[in-house]
Amino acid sequence: MNNNTLGIVIGGIIPALLYGIFAITMKAGASYKISTSSYLIIIGLVIALTGLLVKPLLNETGTSLNSTAIAFSICSGLLWALGTALVNYSILKFDTPLAILTPLYNMNTLVAVLGGLIIFAEWKTVNSVVAIIGTILVVCGGILLSRA
Repeated sequence: MNNNTLGIVIGGIIPALLYGIFAITMKAGASYKISTSSYLIIIGLVIALTGLLVKPLLNETGTSLNSTAIAFSICSGLLWALGTALVNYSILKFDTPLAILTPLYNMNTLVAVLGGLIIFAEWKTVNSVVAIIGTILVVCGGILLSRA
């Protein structure tokens, strides 16, 4: 497998499966009435533990830990935690079906693709037309599934 394909499998396909299972376990946990704050604390601890376990396994060299990287990491964690809290709260408080929520919050694809194309100038190396068409299809799928 070439590096591009390997990157797609490791960074795209496997995480898609993991995030899908994550949504299922979130709904299952909510069915036992765990509070949103307790849920975030527990998964936050698990994420921290996973980071400690993954560090020696990846043996990453050539990386740095500086104030800018830390600030972006904090921002990422905060955004992820708030989004996760809102999804969990909607399931817990309003019994919103996972089959409706998941396609809606996965329309984040639109934000991420546009951000990649514009902020990181990926339009120079990515087929922008294909990326935009794919994004539109994902959004249409999200809208369609939310009406299920």
